[in-house]
Amino acid sequence: MSLTLTDLARDPGLRPAVDALIGANMPAFMSWESPGNWRWHGMYDRHPGHQLCLVDGDGRLVAAANGLPVRWDGSPASLPAGSDEVLVEAVDHGPPDRPDAVCMLSVSVDRAHRAAGHAERLLTEVRRRAARHAPRGVIIPVRPTRKPRYPLIPIEEYAAWRLPDGRPFDPWLRTHTELGARQLGIAERSLVIRQPVSRWAGFLGHALPGPGEHLLPGGLVPLRVTEDGFGTYAEPNVWVHHRAL
Repeated sequence: MSLTLTDLARDPGLRPAVDALIGANMPAFMSWESPGNWRWHGMYDRHPGHQLCLVDGDGRLVAAANGLPVRWDGSPASLPAGSDEVLVEAVDHGPPDRPDAVCMLSVSVDRAHRAAGHAERLLTEVRRRAARHAPRGVIIPVRPTRKPRYPLIPIEEYAAWRLPDGRPFDPWLRTHTELGARQLGIAERSLVIRQPVSRWAGFLGHALPGPGEHLLPGGLVPLRVTEDGFGTYAEPNVWVHHRAL
């Protein structure tokens, strides 16, 4: 299949399709209110050229990569807390005068087009573009795709799991490694969603009558319910770094 690379600066009409694609690849609660989610469309407005899209011959969206320029000195210690902080800083304070890197927050591929190399193509394009204006390359708070099967395993342990051949156990982390990325650390609270227990119970389809940790379909870690009647999902991610090409 011949695909065309474009972005939201050239094709702003693709915005609804990008949102739909991201939503189809995530559990529904991941689009609920968080400091970053509140500002997601602000990223489209301020940085449309960083919202890459692959479309087929009929103009249908097949894959998308969403990111924005950031300041980063190259050290793990200076990484943002996660995707929420990246979006708050970028949308509330505007783009940096001299960005050091590009931070990719989402790479999504239509389910009918998986395992065709589209994610790799988008990542490679982001790295290529970074060489022109972001010399430190690309940083990504990765959401490991197989982690929801192991929600009780600490993210640090999960990220260190390896196959017998030494490659990362997680398929998405493995893809990044095979493209030359290195893991920099953990974003313990990359995205934080705090909502009333009643909303979480509606999502789960059963009551949450007391405080404690509750498993969420699609969650990387359990939901923590507290005595104040709220539940907090604090998603951890794994920071990886790709050099610019």
